[in-house]
Amino acid sequence: MTENEKYLFEKLKRGDEAAFKVIYNKYVPRLYYFVFEYVPLVDIVENIIQDTLMTLWDKKAELTDNTNLGAYLFTVAKNNCLYKLRDQRYKQKLFESSDVDGLELKANLDALHTLDTSSFAFTEIEQIIEETLSQLPPQCRTIFNMSRFDDKKNKEIAEELGISVKAVEGHITKALKLFRITLKDYLPIMAFLFVR
Repeated sequence: MTENEKYLFEKLKRGDEAAFKVIYNKYVPRLYYFVFEYVPLVDIVENIIQDTLMTLWDKKAELTDNTNLGAYLFTVAKNNCLYKLRDQRYKQKLFESSDVDGLELKANLDALHTLDTSSFAFTEIEQIIEETLSQLPPQCRTIFNMSRFDDKKNKEIAEELGISVKAVEGHITKALKLFRITLKDYLPIMAFLFVR
């Protein structure tokens, strides 16, 4: 956890709504890609995400100092997905509103059951990301960080670094190829890295 994340986490535990909003904005897109992988119906996905974040807010005082916020949120989202996929009303809605069939639903349930969202898994993911970033050439690393972790647009990055948008896109593509290999076991959790 970075110093900024620790600061936000401490403020959240004390009930700071601004800190919650920052966490909300950071995790909603990540949770969306994760949940939609298993429950491909937008209104149910949005309900799961809202339930997940409300659980965080409601239980903020119970969080310990060593709680990994990402692991906590993805575990709650995973459990909410499992609940919805088992509930007959939601199953019926999925069958009526999407291309999901019984076999796909069973496969999604099985995949969710085996998916590791523990703090240990998130620590391992953080280590893999750091190691992968260190393998990238310096400019490629800088551009990828600006794009995926600073949420800058390709045009902004190009202007800031004095290079073409095509060069920015090339560096991002190169980084993504490496991340697809190194994070292959964690793609459902890390999908947000690959989508823009």
